Amino acid sequence: MMIASNSVLVQADEIPLDGIVVSFSKVAETAIETLGGSSSVGKQHIDQQFQADRVGDFLDTIPGVVTQENNRDTAQAINIRGLQDFGRVNVLVEGARQNFQRSGHNANGVFYLEPEMIKRVDVTRGPTSVVYGSGAIGGVVAFELLDAEDVLREGEYAAVRSRTSYGTNGDGRLASGTAAVRAGNFDIVGQANYRESNDYVDGDGNVVLNTGEENQANLVKARWRPAEGHQITGSIVDYQSDFIDQLDTVQRATDVQNDQYALGYTFARPDLSSVDFSAKIYRNETDLAQRRLDGSRFEPVGSQRSFGIITEGIDVFNTSRFELADIKSALTYGGDIFRDRVATSDPIGNGDEFTPSGERTVFGTFVQSQLTFFDTVDLITAVRYDDYMLEGGTTELQGSRVSPKVTLGVTPLAGFTVFATYAEGFRAPAVTETLVDGIHPPPAPFPLRPNPNLQPEVAHNFEGGINLKYNGIITTGDAFRAKAVAFQNKVEDFIDGVSVFDGAPPFGFAFQYQNIANVTLEGVEFEATYDAQKWFASVGASRVRGEDDATGVGLLSVPADQVTVTFGMRFLNEKLVAGARARFVDDQTRVPASVPIGEAFTLVDLFAEYDATENTVINFNVSNLLDEHYVQYRDSLASPGLNARIGLTMRLGAN
Repeated sequence: MMIASNSVLVQADEIPLDGIVVSFSKVAETAIETLGGSSSVGKQHIDQQFQADRVGDFLDTIPGVVTQENNRDTAQAINIRGLQDFGRVNVLVEGARQNFQRSGHNANGVFYLEPEMIKRVDVTRGPTSVVYGSGAIGGVVAFELLDAEDVLREGEYAAVRSRTSYGTNGDGRLASGTAAVRAGNFDIVGQANYRESNDYVDGDGNVVLNTGEENQANLVKARWRPAEGHQITGSIVDYQSDFIDQLDTVQRATDVQNDQYALGYTFARPDLSSVDFSAKIYRNETDLAQRRLDGSRFEPVGSQRSFGIITEGIDVFNTSRFELADIKSALTYGGDIFRDRVATSDPIGNGDEFTPSGERTVFGTFVQSQLTFFDTVDLITAVRYDDYMLEGGTTELQGSRVSPKVTLGVTPLAGFTVFATYAEGFRAPAVTETLVDGIHPPPAPFPLRPNPNLQPEVAHNFEGGINLKYNGIITTGDAFRAKAVAFQNKVEDFIDGVSVFDGAPPFGFAFQYQNIANVTLEGVEFEATYDAQKWFASVGASRVRGEDDATGVGLLSVPADQVTVTFGMRFLNEKLVAGARARFVDDQTRVPASVPIGEAFTLVDLFAEYDATENTVINFNVSNLLDEHYVQYRDSLASPGLNARIGLTMRLGAN
């Protein structure tokens, strides 16, 4: 997609707010056109400015979004507007839900993904996307993976691309190979990635032990267009990671295997406005196996345990469009269903007690109407019905709810849109929250109590905002985009882990997930980009507050305030792009008692990309230029210090 301004064109992928978003309404539109807090980041932006080792490298720069990670694990958890864990943020890879979690001292809801595979990621913040499935009271993050068109150029029937990179901190190495073939109405792309690193050094010069990793990730994605309007897509993702997981002095050799399969069908033709059909079926299986490296009297050396989940789902919907005089209508309707099957094994320890086995099935159906009057007023109304059933041991839970949404957007002047939304969201309790049962590992062996009486969480979200979209403001061909959003999200029956003082020996209390109270999260987000072709600048900022309504105590999951500023320039007929980024993160002191506060920090990064030839690209990045020592709020380890990375991409095409 390109944004036109007179005779000069600016690539939309270079302007994140012009990137395509589907997670807001299941209808493709640019982020700046969505009537809510949506953002999009494309591959060109990711490669040029980040050379990302993990998806958190670029997600952390999106307003209202932060990632939590354990640097001894390659998994990522996403927090949106202070909500995360147990599916509060619906993370999708090629439409497949990412529902893996294992209980511990880190995030309870993570996923594994190689950044080289990503074509685009779009983010919708808040429970405004009722059409995108149950549970997403925090928001939706949808990753789309590469297809053949990202490798092949016009007129080519085959192409290969290689990418290598090296990072100085931890000797990080990447080797990636991609090949694509097009034959008539069929195309296929395959990619193989190998990533390896040693223990990194933090900003104080200390080696952070057991932070090295070895990852292999493969992708195959094929598309077939058997007739006009029809498209069948199939994808396979194979991800494998080896690392040493360490908590205090306990070390475990860890092997992660994640396999994802997705098959989709779409049908749309310009002459059939009533049909824009999509259907997808997927299976996502994650297995994490561990072997104890150090012994204790409770667990000898070599003790093994495993955590696994299989998520299978179907998503079907259609959009019908009609026009009558100056009124345009888009009616989207469909349904989805997914099933989680959790299987945990720990014959010697008690990992299977605090991440119990069980099964959960969630079904939903929805209808959404979008009316546009005179190209200036948009009215979106939607309603969703959810039903769930959870089973494990002797426990069975079931529940259902109807969730509405209404959005009004007005464009009184070209390029200026104001909008407001009220939306409700629904999240069923997770298997672990309901069935956790056993004894916490030594040296603190307090009881873990199940709770078969958990009620679902219900979110009531109000938000309003402004979109600004202008071209040719100062010079011919420039582009300005800005989005500002304010929100208040009240969550009823919020589920959290609490200490139950029941006299149970030896500590006199037990741990249990309960509907603690109602909580309120509110805040503001702002992002803006100005692109003058020769140079560009952007800013993103967010401020979130969240507390227990009854006690006024801050929520553990609320991130610190932050501002990200980026400036770059283009030289040599845009063959060379260079710039800098600064991320200012405030301290986080609004936390529950006994929870460590988050200290403020500032990160400065540099980036450069040079198109040496038509088929050769050189990238250079410096992360944490000032070598600052910092620990992101809720992370368990200090993050890496200064890291300089160089990358080389080469391609060869045949036509």
